[in-house]
Amino acid sequence: MLFQGEEWAASSPFQYFADHDDPEMARRVSEGRRKEFAAFGWDPHSIPDPESRETFERSKLKWSELSMRQHAEMLSWYRELIRLRRSRLSLNDGEPGHTRVSYSEEEMWLRIEREDIVIICNLGRSERAISVPKSSRLVLRSREGISEIDATVVLPPDSLAVISASQK
Repeated sequence: MLFQGEEWAASSPFQYFADHDDPEMARRVSEGRRKEFAAFGWDPHSIPDPESRETFERSKLKWSELSMRQHAEMLSWYRELIRLRRSRLSLNDGEPGHTRVSYSEEEMWLRIEREDIVIICNLGRSERAISVPKSSRLVLRSREGISEIDATVVLPPDSLAVISASQK
């Protein structure tokens, strides 16, 4: 699930806003929102009022951001992920039992396998080399600096690689 503008890392917050004609309904929505967040320990006065024009204005997307490099790169990343999902039957199978997950909390890596697709994530603060099947190839990388050497993928900190274990 993506929220408004998330696919291109929009700087605008995605805040709930409304414009009820009925003043009583508007009051109840604003009050309910404050109570809902107060239950999580938030200061009720810091919760944006959904009926406020300012909440709506803050949430408007800044379409000019799409021409900025960092936003264009994020949009490209999402497009590549969608393209990959559409191209692989294994990524459209909703059966959770077909996914294998392994990780090391201590070394801060995560590996997700689903048939011929392997996703490896380095969540740590240092470079990590992770073994992959010998016949695999790198199909997507979250950033520069990810390399594939023989049957090993080297990931810089805070990165992930999508590997195809087939020759497709």
